[in-house]
Amino acid sequence: MENKTQAQKRLIGGILAVTGAILWGIQGPVSQFLFQDNNLSPEWLMGIKMGISGIVILLFTNFVKKEPVMDLWKQPKNLGVFAAYAVFGLAAVQYLYLVTVNLSNAGTATVLQSLGTVLIVIFTAIFYHQLPNKYEAFAVLVALIGTWLLVTKGHLTQLAISTPALTAGLLLALAGAIQTMLPVNLLKRFSTLVVVGWAMLVGGIIFTIVHPFWVDVPKLTLGTVLGVGFIVFFGTMMSFICFINSLKFISPTVAGMLDTFEPLSATVGAVIFLNTSFNGAEVIGGILVLSTVFILAFGNKKE
Repeated sequence: MENKTQAQKRLIGGILAVTGAILWGIQGPVSQFLFQDNNLSPEWLMGIKMGISGIVILLFTNFVKKEPVMDLWKQPKNLGVFAAYAVFGLAAVQYLYLVTVNLSNAGTATVLQSLGTVLIVIFTAIFYHQLPNKYEAFAVLVALIGTWLLVTKGHLTQLAISTPALTAGLLLALAGAIQTMLPVNLLKRFSTLVVVGWAMLVGGIIFTIVHPFWVDVPKLTLGTVLGVGFIVFFGTMMSFICFINSLKFISPTVAGMLDTFEPLSATVGAVIFLNTSFNGAEVIGGILVLSTVFILAFGNKKE
C-alpha cells in the first residue's frame, strides 16, 4: 500500500510538473508573436503579468481558499529566503525568458532554460553532498550535447545565436535552478498559493518601478489583449502554480528534468503558428534534451 501511495504521489507530481512546463512553453510563441507583431517590450510586459498574477492569486487564496495570506510576513526568519526566491528565482526567470525569446526565439529560449537541470544536479552535489547517479550524470551529458547542437545549428565552432541571446539564456538557466531549489522549505511552512502570489506581486512591483506599464503603452488590438491575457493567466499563474505544487510530490531534480517538456511545446507552437524553422542539428539537439526525461525515468525505475 505504501509503495502504491508513493507511486501515486510521484504520478501527481509528474503530471503537475509537465502541465506547468507545457503552459510555460506555449507562453514562448505567444510572447514572440507580441514582440514581433505588436512591438511590446519584455520590460513593459513584466509589470503587467507579474502584478496581475500576484494580485489574483492572493485574492483567490484569501477569499476562496480561506487561507491566511499575511502569515509569511509574520515570520521574519523566512523573509530572506523568500526575497531571494522572488527576485533571483521567479522574477528573474520571468524576465530572462522574455528577453531570450526576444533575442532569439521561443524554442531556443526554452531549451536554454532547461540547462537549469544541469545546475540543479551540480548544486545538489555541492550543497547537499549528494553526487548524481550514473543516469543523472548521463542525462546531464546528453542535455549539454543537445543544447550545444541547438545553439550552433551543427556548426560546432561558431554560435548560431547572438552572444546577448546566449548570455540571457544561460542566466535564465541559473535562475531556473534557483527557482526550483529555493522554495522547497518554504512550501513546508506556507501554502503554495501564498508563496507564489506574494513572489509574483513583489516581482510585479519591482518591474513596474523599473518600467511603469502606463509608459509606452502598445497599441491594443484583439491579438494583443488575448496574447497578454493568455500569458498572465495560463503562461504565468497556472504554469507556476502547477510547477511549484509538483515540488510537494517529487524532488527538484525530477521536476527540473520534466521541465524539458517546455522546449517541445514552445518549438511546436513556434513552428505551427509563427513559421519558425529549425534545421536537422537543432531538431536532434532538441530531441537529445527531451530524452533526458526518459533517461531519468529509466534510472529511477532501475534504482
